[in-house]
Amino acid sequence: MKIIDFTAAKRERSPHWEGRVICMDCRHEWQGVGPVGKHVAIDCPECALPKGVTKWLHGAQVGDVEFRCICGCEALTAYYRAGRFTLCCMACGTNQTAAIFGEAV
Repeated sequence: MKIIDFTAAKRERSPHWEGRVICMDCRHEWQGVGPVGKHVAIDCPECALPKGVTKWLHGAQVGDVEFRCICGCEALTAYYRAGRFTLCCMACGTNQTAAIFGEAV
């Protein structure tokens, strides 16, 4: 009979990120992995303090198709105002809701 640790199995199947991490205390850098949503308070393998943070923002990878505003920016901000959900370019402010969701703006 095999005993399965369901907590560990669930953790292994949960979405994770992979990328560079830097310790805000000793400045050690390493290639890290963590659950999506956790990007700070990562244990540093050098000094053992929970001061690691992801070094780069997460985004498209090589081979992915990405959306860019006509100004060239790929960062959007989402907000809900006056009963309406809106996506705008963070650089130039262009409303990109229809471009992403096909809705009338």
